[in-house]
Amino acid sequence: MATPRDTRPDRGEKILDAALAVFGRDGFTDGNVEEIAKVAGVAKPTVYNRFGDKQTLFAETVERGSARANERVLGVIATVDVHPDDLRSELERLGQALVGCVSHAEGAALMRLQFSERARFPELMDGIREGNRTRTIDALAGKLAQLATAGYLRLTDAPRAARQFLALVSDDALASSGFGGRVLSHDELDEPVRTGVDTFLAAFGNG
Repeated sequence: MATPRDTRPDRGEKILDAALAVFGRDGFTDGNVEEIAKVAGVAKPTVYNRFGDKQTLFAETVERGSARANERVLGVIATVDVHPDDLRSELERLGQALVGCVSHAEGAALMRLQFSERARFPELMDGIREGNRTRTIDALAGKLAQLATAGYLRLTDAPRAARQFLALVSDDALASSGFGGRVLSHDELDEPVRTGVDTFLAAFGNG
């Protein structure tokens, strides 16, 4: 008889979850490793044994959180129906997912850190941002190109349209959140996303 697999997160995962919560609230300088250990339910030496130093812990925390966020976004883009019964509703669903980073605590914490700690960690933050943005734009451009091929949109440059869609649905929502300063409800995200989709369809819709 097979032994049931242990699905509990290991200590490293617990520490990274705790670090995101603490760093997201207090920033790098004021984020206390002792507090991170307490939240993770481990001894302080365990944190150092696992990650070496505070800077390495911070970098791995932000990299892991950002990768998870990007995976969620790419997963939603992958499910976009390229022959939708209602194009507007499909694009609004996509827009809600793209700005979902400020609709939950983990995403808001990452957003705060990307803005507040960029001066301290420019290579880390810029590398993460550009990598995630490139992957998102590439995936989104592919879906928009398929929608254009199917006759739903009028496009001459799918990557440019993808960048514009992302800006239209996200800029107002991110500003309203104070770039991660507070978590927005889905109701608060509804209007900026809907308005962004309206503007996008006015420019690229095919009838």
